[in-house]
Amino acid sequence: MSRFLHETDGIKHSGKYAFTLAEVLITLGIIGIVAAMTLPTLIQGYQKSVALNKLKQTYAQLSTGAEAVAADFDALPMHQWSCNEGWAEGQYNQENCFYLVLEKLGAKMYPQASETEKTMCYQGEAYPAYKYNYWGESRTRGFNTYSWSAQLPNGACVLWYAYAWTGSDAGKIFIDIDGPYKGYNTMGKDLFVFGYAAGHNGKGLGRNGRTIYPSGISFENDDPAMVKMPTVSQAKYGVQACINGSREYCAAYIMVSGWTMPSDYPW
Repeated sequence: MSRFLHETDGIKHSGKYAFTLAEVLITLGIIGIVAAMTLPTLIQGYQKSVALNKLKQTYAQLSTGAEAVAADFDALPMHQWSCNEGWAEGQYNQENCFYLVLEKLGAKMYPQASETEKTMCYQGEAYPAYKYNYWGESRTRGFNTYSWSAQLPNGACVLWYAYAWTGSDAGKIFIDIDGPYKGYNTMGKDLFVFGYAAGHNGKGLGRNGRTIYPSGISFENDDPAMVKMPTVSQAKYGVQACINGSREYCAAYIMVSGWTMPSDYPW
């Protein structure tokens, strides 16, 4: 008798702690609410991580390629590289020469764009006007046709053009980290801007020997050393402009933050 009571008591005990349908539904509801609250943050964190890694990789490749080409020409500044063969007369030297950097990296080269829609590694589908923030105002813009582009083996597309009014080694480099037909085509998310310039006493690529640098950097002196990571002081303008104004300068904020996107980064 006592054995029977013990066994039936065990059955009752087990039944007491079984989940009812209502309890299961409530639990699933709570899990769903928590997932809905946290999933966007997790997705955004993943997107930022992918963008940072791709930007860092592409920038490192471009910098390495530029230094390698400079070494091929005994560290002469870019306007003294011998690279005019096969290119039209009258073009600025940085356009004649910067393609050597991309060739060094095994990139697929594209000709000068004939139309705005055919810029940025044109492959038969128009490159849409990219989105950017200009001091709080959302705008769109297309690239000019006085530009060249190339696609790196990692899929990133690089477009460059000269400052036509300088007549020397100065211009801009746009990096679309996921190529022309993927992602946001939005400044500061998958589109980033860098510059290059050369001083008359410079060596290698860049102003006074500096390598490719993010837009928004202010050089404090004429130190000929290569700059691969800007200082906080050098990037001060770029940081403030990225947060409060134009996202064209957000690469400077990323680099000075140790290749991270701080909590106030305008994603």
